[in-house]
Amino acid sequence: MIGLTQVSQGNYLPTEGMKGLLRRWFYLKFVQKKSTVELMAAACDLRNKSALSIVALLDVDEQMISQVVGKKRLIFVQNCHAYLKGSVNPGGLDSGFSND
Repeated sequence: MIGLTQVSQGNYLPTEGMKGLLRRWFYLKFVQKKSTVELMAAACDLRNKSALSIVALLDVDEQMISQVVGKKRLIFVQNCHAYLKGSVNPGGLDSGFSND
């Protein structure tokens, strides 16, 4: 998870770079309604695939997620989901999103 998180008082938080990737993949998956399979094929590296997989897990119950990821990864996923839920408006974009 190097480069994906910042450790702050034991919490795993997404970096600014990861937040941008999360918003991008959220937009493509939930606003443009592209399939996860299609998007995963378009993801160019592990960092993008990781961000996309976290976005795709928004559809999965937290208890189910906890059964397949370790505790530290679960905390990171929860923090990413909380970030997305707090930063995107009902239209699917936050004010800082640019489609470039």
